[in-house]
Amino acid sequence: MRSVHVLRILLVLSILTLAAVPARGQSGNKTFSRLYVGVEAGRQHVIGGSLVDGVDTLQDDSRTVVTVFGGLRGQIGGLVLGAELGLGRTDGDLVLQEPGRLLTVDYKNNSQWNWTLNAGHTLDAKTLVFGYVSEVTRKFDVTILRAGQRTMQGDEQGLLRFGAGVERVLAGPLRLRATAGTSRADFGGRQTNVEIGKRLDAAVGVVFQF
Repeated sequence: MRSVHVLRILLVLSILTLAAVPARGQSGNKTFSRLYVGVEAGRQHVIGGSLVDGVDTLQDDSRTVVTVFGGLRGQIGGLVLGAELGLGRTDGDLVLQEPGRLLTVDYKNNSQWNWTLNAGHTLDAKTLVFGYVSEVTRKFDVTILRAGQRTMQGDEQGLLRFGAGVERVLAGPLRLRATAGTSRADFGGRQTNVEIGKRLDAAVGVVFQF
């Protein structure tokens, strides 16, 4: 699966835009301005791929992901723009079994990284609603066992994620964040063994804003 390269351009533009908006010197409330870090846990759509007889052979599931992230936001009035990077620990091991073909494929993954752009608006001084678009990258060590023959492969994929969220100030620099959305995979027009549908992604986390 190919990464969505346009996100890299958008990320750079977003960072340049945020850097041009001083954290100090904005008029009005700046509750959601400045640098921040956080941790979240949730369920994400995980897809592993391998090449078997010229076919992109896929397996997918919704799995638990714990992510540590950090980012920068700028606030102008009620409008909030941000960009962040994250590193996640995944429960990403998948298995595909097709007894009729004497085929077993193991996809091993335990980590991922992502970058995200978000834009939102405050509902009040302590509540932010926002939308996000993100690219998550995962690497798999793939073992193909077919009719007693073992083959090793590597798979790297980029998955486009998008959705919405809400963040609420708890006390001081602490915020509670919840998100929900879905994802889209691009297989570059290659033939696949199954059609991958959309699944619900959801997470809840804590944010510390500097």
